[in-house]
Amino acid sequence: MEVISTLKEPKCPAIVVILDTSAQPDDADANDFLVDMLVKEYPHPLTLLETSSSGSLDIRPKSEPVCSNVVIVSDQPRKLQSLYRQVKDLYYVHTALVVLTQGTTREMDAVIVDAKNENLFAVLERPGRMVEIRFWTVDDVVHSIVLKPRQSVDRKDLLLNFKGKLKGRKLKVAAIDSRPAAIIDDQTSAITGVEPALVQLMSEHLGFTYDYIQALPNEMWGDVVTLDNGTLILTGLLGILGRKEADMAVGNFYLLLKRKEFIDYSAIYKFSYESFLVPAPQPYPKWTALFYPFTVATWTATIVSTATITVMLRFVAGWQQSISSSRENYVFASLPFCCLYVIGNLMNVQVQPQTINSNANRIFLIWWLFGTLILTTGYRSGLISHMTFPFTPPPIDTFQQLVDSPLKKTSFGDFMKENLLNATSETERILGKEIIASYNFTAMFVQVDSGLWAAESNVENILYMAATMYPTTAAGPKVHLMRDSIMPSGVALGLQKNSQLKKYVDREIQRLIETGLVDYHRLQFAKNMDKWNPKTNNNNLISFSLDNLQGGFFLLMVGVLISAMTFAGELLSNRMKMRRI
Repeated sequence: MEVISTLKEPKCPAIVVILDTSAQPDDADANDFLVDMLVKEYPHPLTLLETSSSGSLDIRPKSEPVCSNVVIVSDQPRKLQSLYRQVKDLYYVHTALVVLTQGTTREMDAVIVDAKNENLFAVLERPGRMVEIRFWTVDDVVHSIVLKPRQSVDRKDLLLNFKGKLKGRKLKVAAIDSRPAAIIDDQTSAITGVEPALVQLMSEHLGFTYDYIQALPNEMWGDVVTLDNGTLILTGLLGILGRKEADMAVGNFYLLLKRKEFIDYSAIYKFSYESFLVPAPQPYPKWTALFYPFTVATWTATIVSTATITVMLRFVAGWQQSISSSRENYVFASLPFCCLYVIGNLMNVQVQPQTINSNANRIFLIWWLFGTLILTTGYRSGLISHMTFPFTPPPIDTFQQLVDSPLKKTSFGDFMKENLLNATSETERILGKEIIASYNFTAMFVQVDSGLWAAESNVENILYMAATMYPTTAAGPKVHLMRDSIMPSGVALGLQKNSQLKKYVDREIQRLIETGLVDYHRLQFAKNMDKWNPKTNNNNLISFSLDNLQGGFFLLMVGVLISAMTFAGELLSNRMKMRRI
């Protein structure tokens, strides 16, 4: 009774007492005496539960989120384990006492080591009305203290010699290759990265050692798979932690509600976003530099203006010729001459006309020459710019552009596909339908090189993979990170469900964040895509290469070919006329 009274806690006053009556039904009087004493000595909320003949709780109340202390009394160690698990599913347990009325120290240690909970204390009766309390600490050591009759002790006294260090405890850390959070070397299998660096810092401060185990690369973070018979199978990092094969997991682990049922997380150390790596648009061919200085609308307006001026010059000159016999008006009466003159103005090649007597033609020509000055200056500037600096079409930056593109979309597993299918945005739902699940993480990024695929991942991983697999060259970037991103998620280290490491790891994460070491190591392992600079030298003098001027030579060759064909046509026409003569 004195031991139970030590559970009085102002922050958590309620107590739940479970009496295992299935094994010794003859002890009803002793149980009644214990109940009477609890009612008298314990003024706080008190819940009394008994077990059924099968050893389970006779009454299964609804889950209570209220903080409670728990006392379990039984004479069988196996039932203590079972009852402890049951009561944890029903109550928010602060501190638990398991009282073994008959049994050995080894049997009791098996109970507390299996639970691995610092808030669980085992009580055994010893001769002379003495009581032994045994408890487990996070350094994986079972401690013991013996109390004399009517001697009481509180939790602080029990843990007085424990300093909150792991004292050389050896942990197992599960890892996947999710760069730069965790990097597994292909040759040596050495594991580095942001999160392994943080684990190393924590181990030095807390005093534990650790070994790595790797999850299967085709499972990565893992998922919950439901078989036809209803059996749940956990894969990847999720499965390793769920089966308690590792104490901790690294690899850019997102905090997801569906995983919380099976594992726990440390404190969040960063937030991450998801986006797509798409093929970068390639520069247009150099010969197209002849056309890109003007937009389609500008070209259309220029052509229409040229035709209008040509027709008006010819019309006015023809009208002047009809009312005057002066031959000075014949210069624009010729339509070919009007065409050559107007086009010559556009090309800054002046075709000198004779005296112009028509005031209308003079006004037309004044405004036309002013317009050609602006047009030719703009075209010349744009032409030089496009010949010296490659013109590249805009990249895919939004989800709408990605949906409209013919690119195939891929992501690792079904996680992102399911999230997009349940999105509120119609565009994102369409994108979710188009995503093809992949189970080869590296192959996703290799496919982008074909120019037909877009790969989805977290932004830091995309930057790292793009910088290492597709470094920017003088010819330009091969891949592009989209501007739009989705699903900001907290990233933490994975832990076993109800892990006693959590409070120590959380404290260390907070210390590393406050000292700037988290940001330091993120910068150390981060990689960024280099910005493309087509200007490969620092000389102010730029010499036009044949590649720069290929459009001009291409147009010249077309003009020579057309002229040659026209000349051949004229020769053929003249010969036919000569034969007729």
